[in-house]
Amino acid sequence: MDNYFYNMVDPEEMKTLEYIPTIPEFLKFIRKQYSQYPAISNKVTTYTYEELVSRVAKRVAFINSLGLEKGSNIAVLAKNDLDAMELFLAVQAAGHVLIMLPNALNEKALMGISMKFDLVGMFVGKEFTEVTANLPCKTWPSSSIGETEAEFADVSKDTVSAIFFTGGTTGAPKGAVHTQGSIMRGSFNGLFAPGHVLHRRIIAMLPLSHIFGAIMGYMSGLYTGSTVYTCEDMRAAIGDIPVVRPTALVLVPGLVEIILNIAKAKGRAFLGDLSIIMCGAAPVPPRQMAECREFGITLCAGYGLTEGANLTSGNCDTDKKPESMGKIYPEQQVKVVDGELWIKGDNVMVEYYKDPEKTQEVFEDGWFKTGDLVEFDDDGFIYITGRIKNLIILPNGENVSPEEIEELFYKQPLVKDCLVEEMEVNGNTVIGIQIIPYMPELQGVSEEDVQKKLQDVVDEVNKELPPFKRVLKLVVRTEDFKRSGAMKILRNQG
Repeated sequence: MDNYFYNMVDPEEMKTLEYIPTIPEFLKFIRKQYSQYPAISNKVTTYTYEELVSRVAKRVAFINSLGLEKGSNIAVLAKNDLDAMELFLAVQAAGHVLIMLPNALNEKALMGISMKFDLVGMFVGKEFTEVTANLPCKTWPSSSIGETEAEFADVSKDTVSAIFFTGGTTGAPKGAVHTQGSIMRGSFNGLFAPGHVLHRRIIAMLPLSHIFGAIMGYMSGLYTGSTVYTCEDMRAAIGDIPVVRPTALVLVPGLVEIILNIAKAKGRAFLGDLSIIMCGAAPVPPRQMAECREFGITLCAGYGLTEGANLTSGNCDTDKKPESMGKIYPEQQVKVVDGELWIKGDNVMVEYYKDPEKTQEVFEDGWFKTGDLVEFDDDGFIYITGRIKNLIILPNGENVSPEEIEELFYKQPLVKDCLVEEMEVNGNTVIGIQIIPYMPELQGVSEEDVQKKLQDVVDEVNKELPPFKRVLKLVVRTEDFKRSGAMKILRNQG
């Protein structure tokens, strides 16, 4: 077995960490291992690990008092506050199926979800009481808690535990059904990072409704006895960085960009004790990796899917292999079939909820077909070259992966963000690109000159491409792209 991940963690710390297959066992582990260390905090109230697990057990008591059938689907609609963090653990520890809901959902969407996903009830934060007033399922305040601790449910690693929404960048959201074991495998993989991983300070910047935020941004923090701070408002949380002085953050590239820009204006002191950023959910521009290094921060890139408990591969050698998504996390089998990555392991979901057709499409002989086109180098590092659904098929029959071309543009200092897609020139279908310019490099430059400079970039990149892959039309954007909750660009949506 390649020990890439195990070798990067301090050996003495690694001895204290092991894969724990269920959330009840995990709660007992962190209570024993980290009892008096601070676990979660909103800067006003801080709970130790002993207090956190006690409060989760009391929430389990409240859930048990509701008389629900074991394995019922229970949603949580709340900001990333202390209540949400406790409920994330409690619903699953009580033997039910957790669905963390995105905060932006409107009443109609919540109505549809409550019926499609057979919700028996929903824990609701005080900010969302109005939008949930007419739901067909029961609702309870997210602050609900029992008076005494209850025993955790008797579950196994194969017990269904949570549903996370996934739609990628196209199509309607689907519900990826995960077990206790897959949630915990993802959480264990998320602890791997260079050097010391125990007792860090982390701000849970990404929503718990997004599997990257839930797994690596929260659960992996608890796994390592770290203090995880709430993030009820992302802008305010960014301002908290010099106050909380996190040592590690889990971010998407859009947030990295914001934080780097503030640090450039205010200086390194703004970043406090930050030494490592785990970044994923969208392509990470090599420029960001270099800028983080200038501030003494290691930026680790990763690749994952909601269906694979988010963590499929990770790269903490972005200084040496900036284009790679790293190596495959432990205890996964992988193979490449016609260029597509297939994976198998206890991190992979069971199915899409109540969607046997979509489930059958993505599984074959126990292998999950990711839909991502990949290559591996001689050192075992993976490179994502595209997504099957995004392939552009030209009139001459050639297949072009837009991501492969975009990767070349992300290396250019004048490109902040880009999207390669089909466009029309004189009635012919060609490959085109929309670019958001990186304005710090173009300050004081006229719109006309920005267009010219970016066209020069297109011309230079085209020299690296075979004729059928060359970009023949450029559109310079002055507004951001439409994005998903994970800040991925939504293709074919303007």
